[in-house]
Amino acid sequence: MLKFGISPCPNDMFIFFGIVEKKVDTEGLNFEFYIEDVETLNNLCIKNVLDISKVSSHTFYHIQDQYYFLSSGGAFSEYGPVAVTKSMENLKKLSTIKIALPGRFTTASLLMWFYWQKFFSDKKYVVSYIPFYEIIDKVINEEVDIGVVIHEGRFIYSSKGLELVDDLGKFWIKETSFPIPLGLVIAKKSLKIKNTLEKIIRASINYSNANFEQAIKFVEKFAQELDQNVIKLHIQCYVNEFTLDMGPKGMRAIQELINKIERYGIWS
Repeated sequence: MLKFGISPCPNDMFIFFGIVEKKVDTEGLNFEFYIEDVETLNNLCIKNVLDISKVSSHTFYHIQDQYYFLSSGGAFSEYGPVAVTKSMENLKKLSTIKIALPGRFTTASLLMWFYWQKFFSDKKYVVSYIPFYEIIDKVINEEVDIGVVIHEGRFIYSSKGLELVDDLGKFWIKETSFPIPLGLVIAKKSLKIKNTLEKIIRASINYSNANFEQAIKFVEKFAQELDQNVIKLHIQCYVNEFTLDMGPKGMRAIQELINKIERYGIWS
């Protein structure tokens, strides 16, 4: 029984629907599913608990000695996390900025660090790591000055009256010309089943695409934002050609992320 970690966000539940609900052939493999937010999955893999898991690409940097990544099931997109604030006018006046990040090992937090180095390095910061679904409210209530928003939140922050500091995905693409390597599926190096896992994941994606409305109903059980249009938009943005096979461009994007970590480090 292999311990398999999946996040409840719409793109992951869409990708893995066929596996979780046993709609596709799992090639004789049996899975015990851990459905947790991505930062919980990141930390479980850092502790070497899970055999297979979706994780933030940032996390892979820290565990690459223990895990390999698969070419399928990842999250590569032109749509990345966004940094938002209650008031840009007030933000400009601050010398110390309080920032809410969705987990130390998320790629979103790392992208904000790269962005900070370029545009805010003259200011002091106070960082707090909180669950992604609490960040918008923290910004609204002015408990933090900047919130880094992921998942469905990137589509609804403006309806909550928040202002965009910047789109961190567009920042990444402008800097690198690569798609944003948000997440990866990884497996323990002791498991010599890479090709089999990739085959199963591709079959699951194809099943969801062929049975779209059935898959959406499954996704809705786990979504933070229940508006079906938001859910469908989320899937449209994060399930794409790179999800089936990241290819050489996806691999180069991951290497670029690693190169930048080695150059700029991470939040202290």
